[in-house]
Amino acid sequence: MFNRLRRTTVAAACALTLAAAGTAWAAESAAASSAAPAAAPACSSSSLSVWVDASQSDAGAGTFAFPLEFTNISGKACTLFGYPGVSAINGSGKQLGNAASRDSLFAAKTVTIPAGGTAHADLFYSNGEVTTAPGCKPVTATLIKVYPPNQKAAKNGFFDLRVCSAANHPYLKTSVVRPGPRLDV
Repeated sequence: MFNRLRRTTVAAACALTLAAAGTAWAAESAAASSAAPAAAPACSSSSLSVWVDASQSDAGAGTFAFPLEFTNISGKACTLFGYPGVSAINGSGKQLGNAASRDSLFAAKTVTIPAGGTAHADLFYSNGEVTTAPGCKPVTATLIKVYPPNQKAAKNGFFDLRVCSAANHPYLKTSVVRPGPRLDV
């Protein structure tokens, strides 16, 4: 009888120990799975340097393509999603002609830019529109004004190009922001 009591007590203690361990493991697993890494915040205009890498240009049939670069200068990862707003401006900040239209060449995806990293959008410039369109009123732009996707503050970048100063002459297009610093076309 004493052995039976001892076996029952040991069995009960083992069962309680296993139940407690299982409960603790389940709670720990649930906490670990619900604590997914926090997503990087959206890149603010102030966290980016914007520039055109003219050394990577590509051309065909009167259209030139350049990577419009977004370099993260914030010290921590951030994200961009969608199209930048782009327009050519003169040295006084006046917009020259139409803002860039959107090219749907790629689907928009969230792009995470690590600290010090670069993402880009393809920027297309139609020289044919500027040189042949009646009423274009060509002038030289010295800067581009860029609104990073979903931001209300713009950044200016140096980029000399002949543009139409009159409206209704689309000469710029941009793609969505894409990973890395390389031209996609």
